[in-house]
Amino acid sequence: MRTSNLLLGAVLIVFALLQYNDPDPLWWGAVYLLAAAFPLLALGRDAPLSRVPALRVAGGISVPLFLLGFAWLAPTIGADWIHVEEAREAFGYLICAASVAFALYASGDRAARARLIRS
Repeated sequence: MRTSNLLLGAVLIVFALLQYNDPDPLWWGAVYLLAAAFPLLALGRDAPLSRVPALRVAGGISVPLFLLGFAWLAPTIGADWIHVEEAREAFGYLICAASVAFALYASGDRAARARLIRS
């Protein structure tokens, strides 16, 4: 799972860097960097995402917000979605939600295993 989190974090950072020619690069750069933070915080044996409850709460709040963004832009998804910026942005929100949810799952799973081992 560490490799998956590292890959997700790296991909989201690349997504943020590719926003240089977007009409709203600051917004999307920040969205992708926020989403990248969670998989990167889930790395390591004693990862901050599994130790700091505030980070888990922040992740738990960001996933529904990313899904809300997806739902807001989902009506723009059609057969020619690749040519519609809003449709691509909808999928960006969905990728962010999935990445953060996976990081929360992976770090929670690791924390649960650690508690089992200690007891």
